[in-house]
Parts: sequence; C-alpha cells; structure tokens
Amino acid sequence: MIDEEILSKESRLIALYGVNSQTSPFLKVLNTTFKTLGLIDFAIGLNIKPEDFAYMAKGMPSSKVTMALYEPEFQSDIVPLLDVPDSCVSQSGLCDGAYAKDGKLFGKCFYRESFEYLVACEGIYLAGCRVLLLGASGVGRAILPLLGSSGVSFIDVADGSVENAASALEIAKPSLSGVKTDISWFQNGMEVDVEKYDIIINAIDLYAHSDKKLIKSKGENKDLVLIDFVRGKSSFDTLSKELYCRKVGDFQWMTASALCVAKEWLDAKVSCEDYETIIKSFGR
Repeated sequence: MIDEEILSKESRLIALYGVNSQTSPFLKVLNTTFKTLGLIDFAIGLNIKPEDFAYMAKGMPSSKVTMALYEPEFQSDIVPLLDVPDSCVSQSGLCDGAYAKDGKLFGKCFYRESFEYLVACEGIYLAGCRVLLLGASGVGRAILPLLGSSGVSFIDVADGSVENAASALEIAKPSLSGVKTDISWFQNGMEVDVEKYDIIINAIDLYAHSDKKLIKSKGENKDLVLIDFVRGKSSFDTLSKELYCRKVGDFQWMTASALCVAKEWLDAKVSCEDYETIIKSFGR
C-alpha cells in the first residue's frame, strides 16, 4: 500500500483490483512509471475476492477512487457492469480500466493503444509483415484492427474454434482492407513453420506460462519477433532461445500499458525515452 505521508491533496489515486494485486508486478511498474514522469499520483493495490468483485465495481461511482485498473482475472467480469464501454471493450469483451463520472462507470480497453506504443518504442515495424496471431478472443480481437491499419501484409489467425476466428476477422474487416488473411485451427503444441512469419503474437492465453507449450517450431527464423502478453516467464521465452530470436513482453508490455494510463488519465506527456528509462530501471 502507499504510505499516506507521501500523498498530497493534489495526488490522484488509481486502484488496481486483482486477487493478489498488492504483490502484482504491474503495481510496481505503474508507480515507477508515475515517478519517472514526475507525477505526484499513485496506484494502490486492492486485493479482492472474485465473489466480492461485482459489489465493488458497482459501488465505484460513489466511492473516493474514481479510476480503476483490473488484473486479467477480472477484465471480462467487469464488462457487463459498465454503463458506457468504449469501442475496444465492445469488440474484445475485455476491459482493463474504468473511471467513474456523473454516477456512471465508463469502461476503457488499453490493449490497443498499449500494443501500438509497445511496437513503436521497441522499433518493431508492422508494415508489410506476415503475422501469426494466436487467439481470436479478448486480446486478439482488441489488436486485430490495429494490425490491419498498421499495414501488415498477411494475418493468420489461429484459434481453437474456426468459427471464432472467422467472427473476429469479420468484425475487424473494416480495418483489414488490402490485408490477406487466413485461419488456422489452434492446438496446444501445434507445429508452426516459423519461416512463414515475421511476427508471432501470443494472445491465446494470458496465463500460458512456461509449463505450457503453445507451439512447436518447424524450421529456423532468427529474424522472427515473438510478442507475448503473459506476465512473467512463458513458453515464448523457451521458444525464443530455441530459435535465437527476439521476444518482447512481460515488463515491456506492462511499461507500455502504464505509460498509456498516465497519458490518458493523468494528462502526462510520454515518450519512448521514458519507456527506455523505465525498462532499464527494472534491469531489462
């Protein structure tokens, strides 16, 4: 928790709700980001049991905390409780932030903006790239329109349900003009010809840690970039070592998200220089 002695009357608080949010690495990234940007605002971790979540969420418009972020375990549960979801929330079914105004709860999906900031600060150029997107729900649906508008040349959407993959592509169709698309049936440990892609994105499972083998690589591709939304070690860490290729995720992803929160809600000016400073502070 934040020491009240360091708070000023002008300090704004953002609550991070999760089962174990007080020990979440994202909480540390948020406050490191705010400090790096010279803000006097803070994020506070509030642990909550799943059975108490709906009551908490409904009561936020009348509470002192008017801005909240949600850990992955609550990002779909909050959606039906929102009064006004943004377009990304409606499209993805995920909400990782909400704010209260005039007695209403407004839902925000930061995934799309955070992904855009992540690839920009990491120097990943999407234009002309061939992308394998693992997952056609949640995060996958959130970033599909951005991939299309960024000028990728080809997107292969892999999902356990072909119908779900087709639905995701149909919803994102207005942003996919001129982009070739395909659908693959996803199975854990499925073989993937890595030479066919420039980027592989793991949006299939936010909890797919190192004990789960998402894909098995076929061929070699040292120029491949793996982008992962999993916090902590994941199967993509092993895959990047096998292929001697680059993997982006974990603290990079959390830092990009924290910067987008600071920009959107705290009116902060952010830059890739700030991103690099924060990443280095964590020894990454």
